[in-house]
Amino acid sequence: MNEKISTEEKLMSLLSHLSMLIPNIGILAPIIIWINQKDKSKFVKFNALQAIFFQLVFLVIMMLSMFIGIILMLISLPFMTSTPDAEPGTLFFVSMIFMFLYFPFWFVFAIYAVVASVKSFKGKVFRYAIIGKIIEKRTYK
Repeated sequence: MNEKISTEEKLMSLLSHLSMLIPNIGILAPIIIWINQKDKSKFVKFNALQAIFFQLVFLVIMMLSMFIGIILMLISLPFMTSTPDAEPGTLFFVSMIFMFLYFPFWFVFAIYAVVASVKSFKGKVFRYAIIGKIIEKRTYK
């Protein structure tokens, strides 16, 4: 890992991580960067792959959260429609909590991505938890 890192490589790495700030479609940037730079720079390849997997984890967590929220809401609907003056029950509010988990999770993931982008722009190696070491071993063989 003792390679000379150019400003362009640092910028590509920064963009890979910062694309997390564009919810749900930000994953396209690190994929495009990885496709274009995988044979040119190990540093960019490493950071782009990390950003891809990090954002995939985020998407899976959000999909599960939304799915659970929708299922709980559908389960609660018959209870709310049984009488004309029925109020939403506890199950409905729990479903709303699951559906609104998107915002705090996105905020935490976004802060983590900003930290990764700043470190990679400084030319330092930043490893995301769990996936960082695995990708590093495969990139810098």
